[in-house]
Amino acid sequence: MADGVITLDLEGNIMTFNPAAGRMLGLDPKRVVGSTYAEIFFEDAGHDGLNELVLKAIYEAETTHSEEIEIAVAGDTRNLLVSTTFLHSGSGKAAEKLGIIVVLSDMTEQRKRKKVKRLFGEYLDPRIVDGILNGEWEAGGIRQTMTVSFCDLEGFTSFGEELDAAALIDFINTYLRVMLPPIGRHGGVTDKYIGDAIMAFWGPPFTRSGEPAVEACHAALEQRAALAELRRQVHDNLGLPIEAERIEMRCGIATGEVVAGSIGPRESRNYTVIGDRVNLASRLESANKQFGSRILVCEETRERAADTFVFRELDTIAIRGREQHERVFELVARKG
Repeated sequence: MADGVITLDLEGNIMTFNPAAGRMLGLDPKRVVGSTYAEIFFEDAGHDGLNELVLKAIYEAETTHSEEIEIAVAGDTRNLLVSTTFLHSGSGKAAEKLGIIVVLSDMTEQRKRKKVKRLFGEYLDPRIVDGILNGEWEAGGIRQTMTVSFCDLEGFTSFGEELDAAALIDFINTYLRVMLPPIGRHGGVTDKYIGDAIMAFWGPPFTRSGEPAVEACHAALEQRAALAELRRQVHDNLGLPIEAERIEMRCGIATGEVVAGSIGPRESRNYTVIGDRVNLASRLESANKQFGSRILVCEETRERAADTFVFRELDTIAIRGREQHERVFELVARKG
């Protein structure tokens, strides 16, 4: 039985105490049964919430009581839903009260899940939050093929010099609100913000359908299309002194092997991807300045998405730490 069950007679003697109640309250059922409730519970301040509810059940006229309480057991805090009702000898008005039945339901894990979602739900992708709650990211990292993108505002430094702090934050938040939805719509995970840059990735177990490279390219083109909405909001909603044509973005997309896993000390972890392909995506984003392009992809991304999109080969670029240059392609449009 998952629920803990305790029964007391009207004099406060513990008649039954099942193993589930023992686990929740940190007590040995064999030692408890036959003792008085006061002997076992009243001296421990950690049981004050439980004691108050049991006393209500004994002395108040209401038939049932139900309340969620917090107790301390061996240094740990537990959340229990406690329900109490009378034990009767029969039914009807003539039924005699024999004692109290106390049912305990452990809500600790549910409370923990709600707390994590409340704390991190606004900051992390819901799939990452669920992975944290389910313990999926506790193990070491894994190597797998994924697609990574870096999206950056063009000319952000000059905007920072022209706007005051509040206006700059409003501008960045508006930019993020417009640019993030295409990532989520195409199965991507927004990993982090680095200043005005957005890092995202696609791949198992998050991108459940479709080729990650294809989905990343769809997202990048939708982000480009969303620039018109961003410009409108900056002008109409924020009233900022920024010419619409100055608001531009650049994107770099790379596909290949990365290491994915939960990185950082236990109290401050982040599920992310690291490796050469991540560095390459960042390098491609920056290389747009060199080629006058808006979305650059690596050769493997182009190969995986060639049936869906039109690409134009531009040149090769040098990658720090590597002798071989990387072929780069501009993402032009969807086919058809």
